[in-house]
Amino acid sequence: MNDSKRTSLFLMANLGAEVSRIIAAKEKNDEVLLQGATLRADRMLDEIKTSPDMRPRLAEIEMLSQAIHAVGDSVSELHISPQNIKAYFMPFAIRLMTA
Repeated sequence: MNDSKRTSLFLMANLGAEVSRIIAAKEKNDEVLLQGATLRADRMLDEIKTSPDMRPRLAEIEMLSQAIHAVGDSVSELHISPQNIKAYFMPFAIRLMTA
């Protein structure tokens, strides 16, 4: 799929998959997988921020970025539940599958 045709819904659903990979890598203590998934998540977040329909939600996307990094960090001031952040992304995946 061409990057210019990736919708914000597609990106958010795929960001959720990367977050699941971040959580799995952290649980396995696999730093290489963790870094790769975090890098891919950051790239998706950057693309999401440039999407015209997401501009009104930039503050939410910035908080989401902080939450994603908190999940992957070994020490963080934020206490983000892996289950809660996965639940945040579930509606995007469901909407993408039913679109």
